[in-house]
Amino acid sequence: MTMSLFRHVDSIGHRRHPVAKLLALPLLFVAPLAFNDPLWALGMLLLTFVIVLASAALPNVGRVVGLGAILLVMSTLLWALMLPEREPTWTLGPLCASPTSVMYGLAMGLRLNALLLLGVAYVSCTRPEEFTWALRRIGVPATATLALSLTFRLAPMLSGTAYTVTQAQTARGLDLRSGGLFTRIARYVPLIVPILAYAMRSADDVTRALESRGLGAASSGRTEYHEYRWDAGDTLLLVGALALAAGAIWLRASGLGEIVGRL
Repeated sequence: MTMSLFRHVDSIGHRRHPVAKLLALPLLFVAPLAFNDPLWALGMLLLTFVIVLASAALPNVGRVVGLGAILLVMSTLLWALMLPEREPTWTLGPLCASPTSVMYGLAMGLRLNALLLLGVAYVSCTRPEEFTWALRRIGVPATATLALSLTFRLAPMLSGTAYTVTQAQTARGLDLRSGGLFTRIARYVPLIVPILAYAMRSADDVTRALESRGLGAASSGRTEYHEYRWDAGDTLLLVGALALAAGAIWLRASGLGEIVGRL
């Protein structure tokens, strides 16, 4: 069982230079973060779908659609009820909301989904090794890049451990399917201890393996097994991402895409 989102296909995103993708990612985050009008936020979400398609990440979107729906609903509800300094239109006991607060919450949910899709697109077309290589190329120390790259493997490791423990306990007679929702959730609680124990043991094994290979012993003169070549498409990616970020900031500064000023 694996939760790795990287797809072994050929796409525009897969062919881009690792450094170009790493530098473009935070620039692409700017546009969704710039607007709090739901119509503009929806436009940014549709734009991220273009990036998803260019990265051949569409099959992975289905794996996070549940999370995206939760983010959208919870963001809309929380901001609708908690947006400060707004005149309430609807009241229910101590709770109050207004059309502006609901629209703002919807925009925040769309914003979070746009950021989620950008992250899915990035990990769908970027191997952990490419991520590590790019970090080293921009000057991040080798030990720090290794620690960051291991985060790519954290979710698959925990998922695989949870699956193994769950199947083992089910084989021993643990019933995780019958009963109500809260009953089933309560039956998962005893599995937390063995899952964490296995995860800590795996982390210790990784540490020993890295130490045996001399991690940290060499501070300079490192070589790379694979080198990546920069081309015009990588320059175009960075220029486009920078132009999009600058345009979004200019539009927001001009008062467009805004229904609520700075809180």
